[in-house]
Amino acid sequence: MSKQMGQLRPSQLLFYHGPGAIVDMLKGSVMIMAADLWDFRRKNEIEDERVRNALGVSRLRLLNEGQDKICITARPFPKWKICPKCGMMTEWEEIQCYHCEKKGLKVELFPSRFVLACKNGHIHDFPWIDWLHEEKGCKQPILKMTYQGIAGSLSDMYVQCVKCKKKKSLAHIMSFTKACNGERPWIGDEEPCSEQMETVLRGASKLYTPLIFSTLGVPLSDGKDDILVERVKRHKEALNIAKKTGFFKQMATELLKIEEIQLSLVEQILNEDHEQSVSYETIRKQEWNTIIKKNVDDLEDTGFKCMGVDVHEQMRPYFSSIVKIESLPEIQVLRGFTRLHYLDPFDTTEIPVCSVMKDIRSSGWLPAVKNLGEGIFFQFDIQKLIEWENRECVKKELYTIFDRYNKRRQQMGNTSIHLKARHILIHTFSHAMIQEFARFSGYATTSLRERLYCNEEMHGVLIYTASTDSEGGLGGLIELSKPDNLYEIFVRALEKMEHCSSDPHCSDARFELQSTINGAACHACGFVSETSCEWGNQLLDRRTLIPLSNGEDLAFFEL
Repeated sequence: MSKQMGQLRPSQLLFYHGPGAIVDMLKGSVMIMAADLWDFRRKNEIEDERVRNALGVSRLRLLNEGQDKICITARPFPKWKICPKCGMMTEWEEIQCYHCEKKGLKVELFPSRFVLACKNGHIHDFPWIDWLHEEKGCKQPILKMTYQGIAGSLSDMYVQCVKCKKKKSLAHIMSFTKACNGERPWIGDEEPCSEQMETVLRGASKLYTPLIFSTLGVPLSDGKDDILVERVKRHKEALNIAKKTGFFKQMATELLKIEEIQLSLVEQILNEDHEQSVSYETIRKQEWNTIIKKNVDDLEDTGFKCMGVDVHEQMRPYFSSIVKIESLPEIQVLRGFTRLHYLDPFDTTEIPVCSVMKDIRSSGWLPAVKNLGEGIFFQFDIQKLIEWENRECVKKELYTIFDRYNKRRQQMGNTSIHLKARHILIHTFSHAMIQEFARFSGYATTSLRERLYCNEEMHGVLIYTASTDSEGGLGGLIELSKPDNLYEIFVRALEKMEHCSSDPHCSDARFELQSTINGAACHACGFVSETSCEWGNQLLDRRTLIPLSNGEDLAFFEL
């Protein structure tokens, strides 16, 4: 028998309330089932060449079209529930406490706050009975949670078996581990797994990390060549000579700024044995090539329209162009998710551990949301950027951040990457402008996002807003692109970065006292919401925008 549990917005289903996620509804805690188990009364299907080639699916199903006709299936999870009044625990599918009900009281049960999960994405109810009794069994275990003390900590909480009187504190419950049984409740099956399951809080953010593939609706004619292919073609003669002289490995890694794992791909390109494919990088380059044209009107086909604006004379030394995007369609696709593992923002090839589909081979589609919005694009002046990057003080100071970031990557099992000073500059500038745009545009900072174009060939940022309805393009953002308006906001954004409530600790950028991978940046000044930032509020430094103390020469801008 099915029953209505509540409603979720399309954006919620795509992000942190998608298939495999635990969701607290008004009538209990549930786990959202696989997307191909949902009831779509309408097809809601669209085809996109870029997404099809990049993700290997033939079509997408939009969650924000006819959303009242979509029925999302879910199952109760976790099964264990606790009575807040008497403390009795039960696995039965009950809403109210049976023991309190016998006394004439109606008390709603609340779900257990602990679950087990492994890095392969499997998840299981916390085994309260086994955890309490360990190797000593009990024929008819009945559990009850009790509280001692007034602190409310885990050490003050106890689980006791009413039958055998066995009692145990929750003080060390977070260190409990168990061999994984491969359970996938959102699909309804089990698979072999050799990982250890660890205890996790039911509401922990690391329990569900979605992988969203985002692409802007721009004309398909530009930027189809892969960035690596372009680089190899540009240095083809030098690479062929290095290949003959035995210095190919050293030349390729230094000249192309690549990892050793990509050397075989470079050889294939040189031998013209490489078949080009659409990837995240080619899509991003395609967007860049379209936007820097400044004036593109493709409303009839893709719904994209942009127009170049005059750059204020005080901003011309820093920006070669500024573009307002009046109509900005965006498609966001849910590829999968991970548990206990945060995806690498710089590794666009990483495959999510868990599928949001029960059988993607037979369904051939993925859930998606189509947004409409507007934005302002800043293209940095490349000559000014190179001059700034070549300063010795910039190289020295920012190298410390890069080194720290790569050490953190290695600790998390990721390979080191090559970063340039422009990564930190453009990213920090983006955050400063997002915060100031929010004060003038009418959009909240959570409604604004950044799209960073930052490598050897690209050097800019798009700040935009996108919504599933017309509210994403009300004009409040592009109205600020007028030269005088934008200059005023630009100056205020830089001035705001001069001060932080955590100064002087923040402005000192002393890395031994920080847990994040940043220079002079923290929650009080440079951070924005997780939904707005592409790099997880990492690689930020206010010192690259404006001097914070006398004698500093890291600033790119001069007021």
